[in-house]
Amino acid sequence: MGSAKPRISTPLILAIAVVVTALVVGLVAYYLGAAAAVKPKANLLEIYHWWTSGGEKAAIDALVKVFQEKYPDVGVIQSPVAGGAGYVMKAVMKAMVAAGEAPDAFQMHLGYEMKPYIDAGYLEPIDDLWKSEGWEQVFPPVIRDMAYWNGHYYAVPVNIHRANVLWYNKRILDQYGIDPNTLKTWDGFFAACEKLRAAGLRYPIAMGGIGKWEIAHTIEQIFLSQGIDFYQDLINGKLADPNDPRLVRSFEIMRRYMEYVNPDYASLTWDQAVAKVIRGEAAFTIMGDWANGEFYVAGKVFNVDYGAIPSPGTEGIYMIVSDSFQLPKGAKHPENAIKWLKVVGSREGQDAFNPIKGSIPARVDADITKYGPYQRKAIEDFRTAKYMAPSIVHGSGAPEKFASAFNDIASDFATTRDVTKACRAIIDAINAAKADYTKTWRLTGG
Repeated sequence: MGSAKPRISTPLILAIAVVVTALVVGLVAYYLGAAAAVKPKANLLEIYHWWTSGGEKAAIDALVKVFQEKYPDVGVIQSPVAGGAGYVMKAVMKAMVAAGEAPDAFQMHLGYEMKPYIDAGYLEPIDDLWKSEGWEQVFPPVIRDMAYWNGHYYAVPVNIHRANVLWYNKRILDQYGIDPNTLKTWDGFFAACEKLRAAGLRYPIAMGGIGKWEIAHTIEQIFLSQGIDFYQDLINGKLADPNDPRLVRSFEIMRRYMEYVNPDYASLTWDQAVAKVIRGEAAFTIMGDWANGEFYVAGKVFNVDYGAIPSPGTEGIYMIVSDSFQLPKGAKHPENAIKWLKVVGSREGQDAFNPIKGSIPARVDADITKYGPYQRKAIEDFRTAKYMAPSIVHGSGAPEKFASAFNDIASDFATTRDVTKACRAIIDAINAAKADYTKTWRLTGG
């Protein structure tokens, strides 16, 4: 006779099922909650830039500090890419943007450098932001024009640099009785170089060249010294004659300039060339006023240890280089990108960044008491400039295709010193980029 199996009542089964379900749900909720606690939703801002030298890093850190004080809940990831003038980062960024991996904002020069991104639809128009922040009232017309393409604003300027600056070691000039006022012409400048060479300073000019653009930067200032009409024709793609006497004279001046340049220029960056002037190993260097930041972090005093004047033949002309940020399409944190752009364009942000960077603010309402003596002079020069000219080398004045070829031409010339070849190459580069000249510059004051 078999024994009877114990029977579990239906209410008990239901009760067990309820308890098990509750346990499962509870565990899932616990782990989801734990996961959420371990990996909170990222609240980040990622920016790319090429500010890696001592003065540059201090400047961008000051701007980021303003942002973090306003938005302490947002983590900031800076992704600097070494390479002066952005010659490395530009290639990196193009690949990232094309692959849909754009950061929340990246450094970019105003002007033609923006065009490939706009043509490809990679940037968002930010007209509403310009309107809400009142930027049309505080940025000068020349800067507004450089940020405006196809009927829309696409970028926010953070600064204005002057490209046509001759920096000098004042103690060396004082020692050898050289008056900076004699350096306003190329003849006067070369006479000073010869005097210093005779005194034992064999290479009185410091120049970099590792990125090629440092050499093109110098030639660009020589182009500018041949007159505003010549430079305007150049950036409008109007030059057609390789025997144009202004073009030929430019390369003849550069050929003589190279006689006084440090032989190791091709292995040096721009800031290493500036450092030669700071250390007294050279007397001069032609570089944009971002060089002022290098003197600043080295503890040098303007008009005591060093000085600056417009590069020879360019007095009254302000060659503009303006850095900006923008809103890329597909940015992973667009709300934070907008917050960043507001700080970039703000008076507070610009007055934190520019006194260290060596540039002047793009805004006209800056607190000039925050700026050093060089920058106060630069602000005055900018406001009274007879002409303002966008730089080719720094991405504003001419199509990228020409600017890239210009770097190669400059680098080749520094080696060959072949004037005829260089002039022919400039005309060929203009013709090759003809279809890309979509902006007509009419250079005037501000």
